[in-house]
Amino acid sequence: MNFTGRMALENRVLVQSEGNDMDFYKIIYQNAGDMDTSSEADNITMTNWTFLQYWLCAAFPHCHFLWRYLSEKLPHPYQWSSQLPRNNKGQENIPPYKTVDIVAADGNKIMLLLYRYHVEYRVEGKELYQPCLSYHSVENLDNDTFFLLLPIVDVMINYEYTSKNIRADLSRRLSETAMPKEYVEEVASKLKLWLIDADGAEDEPLWFIWQETDDSLYGAMCWPGEIDLFQQYNAAGKCVPGKYISIPGGEDAYLWGKHALAQWISSLSLE
Repeated sequence: MNFTGRMALENRVLVQSEGNDMDFYKIIYQNAGDMDTSSEADNITMTNWTFLQYWLCAAFPHCHFLWRYLSEKLPHPYQWSSQLPRNNKGQENIPPYKTVDIVAADGNKIMLLLYRYHVEYRVEGKELYQPCLSYHSVENLDNDTFFLLLPIVDVMINYEYTSKNIRADLSRRLSETAMPKEYVEEVASKLKLWLIDADGAEDEPLWFIWQETDDSLYGAMCWPGEIDLFQQYNAAGKCVPGKYISIPGGEDAYLWGKHALAQWISSLSLE
């Protein structure tokens, strides 16, 4: 999706709130195969420490400096999602997830799928794999909604924010969550680096795809002409080497990469 496409998507999906966050509200519910999830896993708010810890790791798995810092300083990040059932009933090959709807005043909807180890987005029912919102469209939202949308913010859209201002905003917001005070500034700094330095940089991949199994999270990074397949997380600490695959000419890079990642994960399970 090019710059113009992202702008059009932003304007279509979200109503500019002009400082009024009442234009947005969220609906949290369980998917049909996930009806015996405990109440703890329903507490989807940044003031819930187990959810906040899960969110920072699952929503930003490609933010390596943040992920490493949290793993070192604040271990056991998946306590919240560990209460999801191991598989959806009758759907053994589909990892369980919970859903959150963020709805604009005009009825347009962004759906979040909260998996055990990663988060996916649907915009008007379509999978989203690149940032599409400006910082301006989320800066006046309540903390919960702001952080839920932050992974799909591209600060290069209508760019008017300095690195210093974004860090100050993130520090203020994190200080109002369940984040221990001694970690607020460092986590804000690492989130800021991801927003400022990763979006649109020439030396960064174009986008990521995530798929998971019961105990592992796998990813695909799309570079010009090739896909980098890798394992991001394994609950037992077992590592597998990644691999690069060239994208065949004429193929849709996203669809081909998603299929290639699924095939690679299947091949690992047979080894």
